[in-house]
Amino acid sequence: MNNTIITTDKSSPAFGPFSQAVVKDGFLYTSGLMPFLPGSGDLVSNDLEEQMHQCMRNMKAILAAADMKMEDLIMVTIFTTDMQEFANLNKVYGSYFEGISAYPGRAAVGITALAKGARVELTAIAKK
Repeated sequence: MNNTIITTDKSSPAFGPFSQAVVKDGFLYTSGLMPFLPGSGDLVSNDLEEQMHQCMRNMKAILAAADMKMEDLIMVTIFTTDMQEFANLNKVYGSYFEGISAYPGRAAVGITALAKGARVELTAIAKK
């Protein structure tokens, strides 16, 4: 089965040699979902919670471009440069699943740095 490349101008642009997301055998695999504004690729702000909101909005846009929804998520990985803010990241993350009965699997990983000064990045796997 061939790969289907998912691209949308409603999410942060790919700024390297990669696709925003790929569908293979019915599974959607995102690249790193960064807190960059659609179109410009500028960092939304330096505020970690606002960066998390932008990552989540970008993820929803990628899912929509693949005709999927939050309910279709299987696994989300969060990378952050500040694990001291885990509770705040969790609060923002959880707000995008209100009304959804089953959460996807998730991992949160503390790291030292992210591309272009971002403080948070997500990756996701989904299947409709």
